Amino acid sequence: MKRLYVLTMSFLLSLIVVNAQNETDALRYAQIFPTSTARSSGMGGAFSAFGADFSALSINPAGIGVYRSSEFTVTPSMDYSMTSTQYLGQKSDDNTSTFFLGNLGFVYSHLTGKQKGLVGINFGIGYNREKNFSNSTIMQGVNQSSSYLDDFAYWADGTKSEDLYEFKEGLAWDVYMLDTVNGQPLNYETVFSMWGDNPSSIYGQTQRRILETTGGIGEYVFSLGFNLGNMLYFGGTFGIHSLNYNQHMRHYEKDETGTIQEFDFFTFDEWLNASGTAYSFKLGILLKPIQLLRIGAAVHFPYSYKIKENYNTYMKGAFDTPVDGVTEYESESPLSDYRYGLETPLKAVGNVGIQIAKFALIGVDVEYVDYTSMKLKNGSDGYDFYDENQSINNAYRSVLNFRAGAEFRFWMMKFRVGAAYYESPYTETEVNNDANYLNFTGGLGFRDEHFFFDLAYVYSEHRERYFMYQYPPAEAAVIDFSKHNLMATIGFRF
Repeated sequence: MKRLYVLTMSFLLSLIVVNAQNETDALRYAQIFPTSTARSSGMGGAFSAFGADFSALSINPAGIGVYRSSEFTVTPSMDYSMTSTQYLGQKSDDNTSTFFLGNLGFVYSHLTGKQKGLVGINFGIGYNREKNFSNSTIMQGVNQSSSYLDDFAYWADGTKSEDLYEFKEGLAWDVYMLDTVNGQPLNYETVFSMWGDNPSSIYGQTQRRILETTGGIGEYVFSLGFNLGNMLYFGGTFGIHSLNYNQHMRHYEKDETGTIQEFDFFTFDEWLNASGTAYSFKLGILLKPIQLLRIGAAVHFPYSYKIKENYNTYMKGAFDTPVDGVTEYESESPLSDYRYGLETPLKAVGNVGIQIAKFALIGVDVEYVDYTSMKLKNGSDGYDFYDENQSINNAYRSVLNFRAGAEFRFWMMKFRVGAAYYESPYTETEVNNDANYLNFTGGLGFRDEHFFFDLAYVYSEHRERYFMYQYPPAEAAVIDFSKHNLMATIGFRF
């Protein structure tokens, strides 16, 4: 058997959801791209070496020690995402927009009045956005050699019809898109081959797949920092991470030309909704050996998500010739409910900042992340995810991410520019080994003694290859992602 099936409904449902968790799910939730404040984002996210910005609480918590006054900030943000896909020689474009809260924070600063020893103790509480999932992608082309149903047939082979995977192959069986080969009750064929003698002439259908995702990851932070002699700063952050991810996939195949015998169309819909919570701890240090230079380092200890997933599917199939007046058939899966854990990788961050009098700031962040250390665990049915974790270890690698930016000051105005590079976490043998992320940023701000207002713009681009199905190997769709992110931070000092 290519896939293990069981007879009891409860155990079958547990296998269904386990089969959904894989190395892709682990990366989706473990790879983050912080948004937070407009000041930090305008500098490419490389502001942590200077501190006194709420974004530092999620990157290098020692930055909270730099505050010399209390502060309140809020950052509304808007994303406009676009995708351009090449599949089977056809180009398809899609877009979506979303509004979200990038940051909400309060810092209380207590100065001791000393210039040596313990100069200040600061406490911060608030929220920083870590990732936005909102996106919509469409891919379409005419396939002359295969169908998604072929993948269903591959996995169905060797299984009795009553034991077929209820969320995929079982639905295809219910709507007559899949049937057993005559005289071979454990082997399957699709509607494309049931009536055709020449395999090269049974295809030619239009394929379309739409992927829509929403949700995000945010961190609720509780931070404490210390200022020692205006030279050495320590800080720690306790974080509560909130995960919400929703995906709807619709796959559609249709005989637009009417040349495929009996077959008209089929649709397959898949819904995945995930929510989770994790608790984290981060430690950081900043050193200002001279007025010109800031050096910092932080460690983000691994943390474990407890994730709940709901999953269900729906399928409809249609034929050219009615049987008893019926040409369309539909079937829906049950709703699964599964819980499991995800351990994120250890992260180490280094920060360097240069302050040129009161005219300019230049910051650089280097981030090390070992994605091979991600682990799926604690399935609610006792499943240990051994095979999936082996796949994680084989598919991913450790990476170095870079962020750099500069801020220039003219009177009470500040102008910012920056860039960020996030290296692909895939190994050289994986098809997406060059799927890097690149950000270009800019911004400006107004600041006086008690009030500040900052604007930032972030342009992101990313390319990856996507396969609709595994068997037979489908041609990869090449997807170009681009995102425009506009944010504004309003802040008050007191």
